[in-house]
Amino acid sequence: MQSSAEIGTGLSIFPIQCKLARVALNWGVRDLAQKADVSASTVARFERGDRLLPRTVLTLRQALEAGGIEFIGEADGKGPGLRFRQPFPAESEG
Repeated sequence: MQSSAEIGTGLSIFPIQCKLARVALNWGVRDLAQKADVSASTVARFERGDRLLPRTVLTLRQALEAGGIEFIGEADGKGPGLRFRQPFPAESEG
């Protein structure tokens, strides 16, 4: 099982959540790294499951949340996930 990084209030973010959020925003590793002010190798290491300092994971999480992602905890018993904070705009037909 992939490790999670504990963040301040006991919330966690898993590496797969980071990758899924990044892809959902259509960001590359370098895009997230730039927005979080970390190196691209740091993002890649976390997404592979390497442990990072909690404050580093927090900066990744905050960058993804600023991009419009909301992380969902395991409180509902269905496991962690993510979603767009606002309804996703429908693509125009045509």
